[in-house]
Amino acid sequence: MNMNNFLNSALPAQYSLRLQGRVSADWSDWLADVTVHYVIKNKVIVTVVTGTVRDQSALFGLLSFVRDLGIPLLAVEAIPQPGDLPSGNPQSPKGEIS
Repeated sequence: MNMNNFLNSALPAQYSLRLQGRVSADWSDWLADVTVHYVIKNKVIVTVVTGTVRDQSALFGLLSFVRDLGIPLLAVEAIPQPGDLPSGNPQSPKGEIS
């Protein structure tokens, strides 16, 4: 499978969100298998929320929820699951489409 097939807008996918500050919210409405932990980076507390969204529409709903919290969003990252990417094959360089 190449990176072009890594995500499908109609299928569940796991994401990690990094938010500035210590954010306590009920993430279970937006994410399945949710985990929340806190790290300190450059003397700033960062909330890391990881879980599975049911589809891209749910992801955009989650991002709207984060926007409405008024908390700075530092990063959103899709997390590949075992089997999403081929093992032993190098990934395409950034910007290159296979």
